[in-house]
Amino acid sequence: MERCKAVFLDRDGVINAPVGLDDFGQPESPLCLADLKIYSFVGKSVRELNKLGFSVFVITNQPAVAKGKMTITDLADINSAIYHNIFLAGGDIVKIYSCIHHPDPAQVKFKELLKDCDCRKPKPGLIFQAAKEYNVDLSQSWMVGDRWKDILAGKEAGCRTILIKPIGEEDLISKPSFVARNLIEAVSIIKDETEAQQAQPYDLSVNYSHCL
Repeated sequence: MERCKAVFLDRDGVINAPVGLDDFGQPESPLCLADLKIYSFVGKSVRELNKLGFSVFVITNQPAVAKGKMTITDLADINSAIYHNIFLAGGDIVKIYSCIHHPDPAQVKFKELLKDCDCRKPKPGLIFQAAKEYNVDLSQSWMVGDRWKDILAGKEAGCRTILIKPIGEEDLISKPSFVARNLIEAVSIIKDETEAQQAQPYDLSVNYSHCL
């Protein structure tokens, strides 16, 4: 089976807008379908990545489930809306991977979800899971996110990384491969890097195809 290349996207702040701030002053995820505001450029951006030969996955921490702020059904509804939005724009997301655990007993309502797990970013467990399930070559893949945790997870998995944040800010913790203002710019970077790589002498030992 031939290996494929992928782009792993964080969800909140990359695909959709956060909803205010949580109790710790951090951006809050949408907790129900009514809160979900998908950025208008996301479907087209995913479609462009597909055209470049990338399978696209979403890798997201959703500890609000463990905290009792939202249900599994709420999360499934949000995921379905994201799939549908991107499908209507001609793009394809292979799978959305969500970590619903949290390691802090003071915040967790459902004790079975109290875990210091390998799937919660900055750990790369969900990236490795996707790579195993879909035969992804991580050395030819990208992680795109708006938090240092996304970048560290991508680097730990062996991917190149793009941090989405306002121009002029620096992230000394994660040190991403590139910085972009939004997913549109991230796709442009990936396109430029892909075309530059393709301009190199062709390696007959490598043959990428879409995962599906």
